[in-house]
Amino acid sequence: MHRWLGFACVRERHTVTSEGLPPEGGVAANHASAAEFDERAWIGDLTSELADYKPTAIGALLTATTLLRIGAVGTAIAVQFDLADMAGGRPNGITVGLIGAAQALSEMAFAPLLARWADRVGRTRFLVGGPLLGAIGCLLVAAGTNAGEIAVARLVEGIGAAAFVPTALGTIAAATRRDPSYRARASGAFEAASLAGYAGGFALGPFCYAGLHRGVFVLLAALYVAASIVCLRFVPRIQPLPVTPLRDVFRRVLGPGPMRSFLPAWLCSFALIGAFGANLAALLRHRPVAGQTLTHHFDERVIGAILVGWIVLFLIGIALWVPSVARHGPAWVMRRAVPGAWLVLLTLLAINHLPLFAAPTLLPVLAAGILVLAGFGPAAVTYLADCSEALAADRSALMSFYTVTLAGGGAIGAILGGLASHWLFIDGLVLLGFAFSVTTFVALIPVVRYARRTQS
Repeated sequence: MHRWLGFACVRERHTVTSEGLPPEGGVAANHASAAEFDERAWIGDLTSELADYKPTAIGALLTATTLLRIGAVGTAIAVQFDLADMAGGRPNGITVGLIGAAQALSEMAFAPLLARWADRVGRTRFLVGGPLLGAIGCLLVAAGTNAGEIAVARLVEGIGAAAFVPTALGTIAAATRRDPSYRARASGAFEAASLAGYAGGFALGPFCYAGLHRGVFVLLAALYVAASIVCLRFVPRIQPLPVTPLRDVFRRVLGPGPMRSFLPAWLCSFALIGAFGANLAALLRHRPVAGQTLTHHFDERVIGAILVGWIVLFLIGIALWVPSVARHGPAWVMRRAVPGAWLVLLTLLAINHLPLFAAPTLLPVLAAGILVLAGFGPAAVTYLADCSEALAADRSALMSFYTVTLAGGGAIGAILGGLASHWLFIDGLVLLGFAFSVTTFVALIPVVRYARRTQS
């Protein structure tokens, strides 16, 4: 309480410049000549309660992230089945891709603005309110009767994710300041929580859609509400912070430095995820296509089991990679993880042109590729958390670029994946995946170069 009252008084009497010094004439002007105003220490004091309850707060944020991802991914998968049923088993790939992109587009557009307001007025409101808005989006999907209404509902759901995800990442980064090892573990845990949410969505969406049909969206809305309650109950209230001008935040991200060098690779990696996430389930559910084994009109529950199996392997891979992130640095790990995508894509291409009974012989190769690729996610989150130290009061705004690239890349991948799958079905999706993964590998060259220069 004393810290809050002191902060309120200071906030009324002066602001903080982007260099961390009070402007001339401010309340600390008389002391500026004696010692530099330590903005980071001040902000650290404002967030000290979060550090005091670090395990509880991070655990709650990870739980809420898992619940939110189950809701979002379960809705995305169930929507694909719903569209397939509406089209009599022959959904239009372009329509599926565009609706898959709707949620990502609104998340990308609103993330920087909402993250900025989270830092400015208090992050707790956004951690609680974001999932509630996602629940409303789910209920609107349940009420939708055509593709246009479903697209609008997914836009609403995306705004809820834009409010929650960067704010949660900023809060985790603040809680793990001055502890690189804990940060690496927390970043890995965040990716694991996200993937656990994907697994839950992949399982819940298909299995519950098979039994409940459109009623599954009401169930998924309840998970959003549960995420909101967890944040309200277990995450300490985070006070408003003395944010820097938004132009300084964008200058920090888009100017020369580690953030700008990393964004192209981050965008392409999410485009790869978006292409498969928004289109693979619909392709596996599609009526059989001559010459392509995986386009086989699989049962929803079989599709769910396949996708959950992928996520389990990703979780194992994350656990194996996290020690390397702390030891070698995130840039090194990301560069070595990307070739795993090539192994996965080559294996999928081979399975798609072999008889279905031959697929089990290639599953160990597919699993190895997934385990290698799994290191990219936790390394990337750790990299962004390290970058957020540059503007400690604007962590949510800086981490919003995780959401911007996730959503922007996901939208690009969903749309291009829809076009590719409309053209060549599974083969088209695999070829697009190669393009995205090769681009990611090349785009990481300046990231690794910058990291080496910084270390030296």
